[in-house]
Amino acid sequence: MAKLDRMSPDELVSISKKMFYGGLAFLPFLWLINFMYLFRTSRKPSAPPALKKYVYLSMAGCVAWFIVMTTWYAVYVNKRTSWGAAGDQITVVIPKGV
Repeated sequence: MAKLDRMSPDELVSISKKMFYGGLAFLPFLWLINFMYLFRTSRKPSAPPALKKYVYLSMAGCVAWFIVMTTWYAVYVNKRTSWGAAGDQITVVIPKGV
């Protein structure tokens, strides 16, 4: 990756914006990478406000996606058997056992 110190503020905002919109395309790890990669740069006093906006929105999106997926996993694991055939149809691997 390029050195962040050598990039212009417009380039940083452009990269952050692309990664944010990429995360909206069901790629939430881009949000996490955007936050981790550009967080220190966004905390500098000279950082553009747009960069801060996209970095913090990326973190919020990543946290929201994590909460939604964790909740779905918990519900699915605990209720799949009570859903009967519908629960088995959405299962990728049907566990064998009693």
